[in-house]
Amino acid sequence: MRLLFVQLALALFQIDLAVKHEMDEQPDGQPEQLLPGGVVGLKKLHNHGTAGGKYVGHMPEIIRISGAVTIACIGFMIRSLVKPEGLTKRTGWAFLTGGALSNLYDRCRKGYVVDYIRFHTPWKRLNDLVFNLADFFIMIGAVLVSIGREK
Repeated sequence: MRLLFVQLALALFQIDLAVKHEMDEQPDGQPEQLLPGGVVGLKKLHNHGTAGGKYVGHMPEIIRISGAVTIACIGFMIRSLVKPEGLTKRTGWAFLTGGALSNLYDRCRKGYVVDYIRFHTPWKRLNDLVFNLADFFIMIGAVLVSIGREK
């Protein structure tokens, strides 16, 4: 049963990498493709910084910090597997680890993270951000770990 959480983290890592690869194969300058409903759009963006395009030009530092955070996620996931932790918390660490690994892989391998999901909402700040699945895996994982926290 415990191996299932490691497999989940690796599956999420692979899913995100596969989608990033497909998006990266799109020609540069391709127009945004709106999904039905018009709230979500897909367009490739190479993010050479952190969330929101911050700290561009500081990739070595970003990789070191991302690497440390990813190692911490792996450590906490392993800890949750050897201690009597609940399903919610273990699932959360698997999501956090899979997402963190994928974005770290991009940074180390390509020097940027492939982002591709943009929202069209009344909130300008949200509209300015571009995400990938790994970002959502990280957010979902953080919520699950928080929910699964011991009282």
